[in-house]
Amino acid sequence: MRAMVWISLLLVIVLVSLSAYLRLSHSGIGCADWPDCYGQIGEPTTIGQTISTENAYQRIVAEAEQPLAWATPLHRLVASVLGLLVVFLVVLAFKSKQRRFISSSLLGVTVFLALLGLKSGSLHSPAVIMGNLGGGFLMLGLLGWLVFRAGDRTNDVGKRQGRVALPARTLVIVVFLLVAQILTGGLTSANFAARSCQTLPTCNGIWLPGADIWKAMDLSRDQQVTVEGNAVGGQERIDIHILHRLGALVTTVLVLVVGFLAWRMGGQLRTAGAAVVLLVILEFMLGIGAILFDLPIGLAVAHNWLAGLLLLGLLNIMARNRVALPVED
Repeated sequence: MRAMVWISLLLVIVLVSLSAYLRLSHSGIGCADWPDCYGQIGEPTTIGQTISTENAYQRIVAEAEQPLAWATPLHRLVASVLGLLVVFLVVLAFKSKQRRFISSSLLGVTVFLALLGLKSGSLHSPAVIMGNLGGGFLMLGLLGWLVFRAGDRTNDVGKRQGRVALPARTLVIVVFLLVAQILTGGLTSANFAARSCQTLPTCNGIWLPGADIWKAMDLSRDQQVTVEGNAVGGQERIDIHILHRLGALVTTVLVLVVGFLAWRMGGQLRTAGAAVVLLVILEFMLGIGAILFDLPIGLAVAHNWLAGLLLLGLLNIMARNRVALPVED
């Protein structure tokens, strides 16, 4: 069962990366004429000039080499194999009477993503994008927790007597903030807002998001583009991008603190803490690099991929973190 969990975790990491590539390609980053393909925000002069994003995308990729030809079937293949593995995990969990809740949760998320896949022909729907993103990272977290908790049983607790464990509540809060940051990143691409801010440290001279931020969080609104392929929108796209930047600053600082404290604990926590510190620094640098280099799709996908590894790193620290035993006189 442990080997099956490890294989499933690796497949989920691949699946998250492929999903990011598909999502970002559909948001315009992968178009041959980027940034003209969904890269600019503009208002049409008449309503008749706007068309659905799906029709616009189909028209544009018909004129250029489609970047999704290899990613879509590979994504489906990995998802199918992963689905079968999850079913086997549930069967083994109930036979052994272990990890039944997490295994059942994995099956529920798998079914949800499979049903959502029926509506994923158009990755321009914010609700579909966020459902895929949230479900993929939830599977990543559940499988990571299974792996790390199983490995933690072999830890020698006696070697850590007298050490002060990291506050569990603090770790939960930091993980929650990281997940929130991942979701705002998904909202940024769902609103075609990845390149709405092209300056640092401010966003075109603006420091804070405005009141239109709630419009960017509306998953029910239909996205539209002009016949030239430019996304139709306004201030809300700048606002969601700024929110993602501010969240990156707060999350980076807190994750660095957790990683450093874990490193000071010594033992296996030292390795886990060092890994988290390295990952969050790389993630922050990739975010800056994506803005400086006009958001190439390779950097954008790597940014998403590192976010998944960072989530696994924090879960690893949580699994290894135990209340230390008191030292007897």
